[in-house]
Amino acid sequence: MEYTNREVEAVRRDKSYLRLVGSSTPEPTIEVVGGPKAITVHVENVLPGQMCEVLHNGMLSLSQRVIVGENATGITITTFNLKQGEYNVSLRLDGRLDCVTEAHTVTVGEQLEVRRSS
Repeated sequence: MEYTNREVEAVRRDKSYLRLVGSSTPEPTIEVVGGPKAITVHVENVLPGQMCEVLHNGMLSLSQRVIVGENATGITITTFNLKQGEYNVSLRLDGRLDCVTEAHTVTVGEQLEVRRSS
């Protein structure tokens, strides 16, 4: 049986929607650590198969999209190399428009700084 690309995309979207809405999704938490050239974000309370992406100001992608592995509830994401400065880091799941965590301000290019979400 052949499917058009449009039909396959619709099925993929439907499956993601059902997974996120149909089950009680835990509230993700992040720990953000600024370094000399990059930011490391440790994410907890995520589900296997979810796609995670680190954003600046809720819009600009700072990392690749990373898929949570099977049997995992946490993941560590390192951003691309960044210019020195302050970044407002938040997490986006499964390509949603809204971020699922509050923004954490972290500095790149200075001493290490740790921020935790509650």
